[in-house]
Amino acid sequence: MFADALRRQYEHTCWATGHILDTAENLTPEQLLEPGGAGHGSIRDTAIHMIRTHRGWLSWWDGSQSAEAAYTMPLDPNDYPDVPSLKRLWADVERQTLAYVAGLQDSDPDRLYGFDLPNGQRWEMPLWGMMLHVAHHGTQHRTEIATMLTGFGHSPGDLDLLFFLQRPVDAPSS
Repeated sequence: MFADALRRQYEHTCWATGHILDTAENLTPEQLLEPGGAGHGSIRDTAIHMIRTHRGWLSWWDGSQSAEAAYTMPLDPNDYPDVPSLKRLWADVERQTLAYVAGLQDSDPDRLYGFDLPNGQRWEMPLWGMMLHVAHHGTQHRTEIATMLTGFGHSPGDLDLLFFLQRPVDAPSS
């Protein structure tokens, strides 16, 4: 049951992030890169931070990267100068995310992950805690981006989980 709830949470994350990026297509290049009052500077830089963080944790969970490699995985903002390049980046992360959550079993959320910190201490957390952290992290940054988009006259509208869950069954996910 909890695996199903996490799966739905990440389906919502993918839907909401896709909606934010779709709305950002209405911006001028200058607006995309203009420093904002929240997040990690501009809409572009906040989106890159959000996506890089999501991809890093996910790459550790699915085994495609070690914890250290996932944590230090770089993304050069210069590689993502516009919304189409951000959407391509997100599409790759979304595919990886949906493939991972599709395979979640009921016992998986309790799986313990850990690694040794440079100071010699051991860090450990169950998968469910990390997954909720990443989902909430994305919500924070989508909210910051939504605020900046609204300031440019392009509100993304309602992104709450409630609106995602109430979509018609045959509605597209993004």
